[in-house]
Amino acid sequence: MGSEFLLSEGEKQWLRQFERRLDQLDGRVSFTTSFLDPRLLELAGIALKNNHTCSYTIGGGYPEAERNVIHLFPVSQPGATPPVKAVLVQGIKGETDLEHRDILGAVLGLGLRRDQIGDIVHLEKDGVAIMVLETKSDYIATNLVRVGRQDVICSVIDPEDLSLAEESGKEIRGTVASLRADAVLSLGFGLSRSRMTMLIKGGLVRVNWRPVSSPSLQLKEGDQLSLKGKGRVLLEKVEGETRRGRLHLSLKRYS
Repeated sequence: MGSEFLLSEGEKQWLRQFERRLDQLDGRVSFTTSFLDPRLLELAGIALKNNHTCSYTIGGGYPEAERNVIHLFPVSQPGATPPVKAVLVQGIKGETDLEHRDILGAVLGLGLRRDQIGDIVHLEKDGVAIMVLETKSDYIATNLVRVGRQDVICSVIDPEDLSLAEESGKEIRGTVASLRADAVLSLGFGLSRSRMTMLIKGGLVRVNWRPVSSPSLQLKEGDQLSLKGKGRVLLEKVEGETRRGRLHLSLKRYS
């Protein structure tokens, strides 16, 4: 692992806590983590390689989930599905423009932590689904009555009963001088390169869910770039060079 992807202090602390939790399991107790982003899930996998006292399953409510929980259970028990439910959120007056940030803010306003909430996904028809731990589902469905300026009604359903809309994203095309992180992120988020350099050095950027601190980090096709509070960008394709040697990029931005 390169120097750009060394564990942060927060990640080291989380990994130590997770390893201690594994040591405390005696083969008779089940335990479910909070929702983990892909980076923490990767770190958990390191600890689980050396664990032989329990079995585990991973899930976030649907196969393509970005945030997942790990459900650990005794080896003697049959395989168990992670206890994740979906809270269906619909506008009472038929509104269909429920925004991700408004829903997240409303749920956090109920006193929940971010890691108690999984993905927030749009459905093929009207409505949005919030993936949550089963223990929190009834509380959210009962108390979430308003999102932004809209009154909403909520219900708890099994995630497998959902028909999810395909995540489209916004296509962005442009040219950059190189595949440096600051250059690609500047194009993807529409910010100046100097501003993006400050944000990277300030610890607000992740590449493939790993924190980075160097604006000169070289990227490649398929990399996922996230900026705290602004969403994420996928570096889909390098489409060639201009006559002056600049690179044509195809990006996709998700809010």
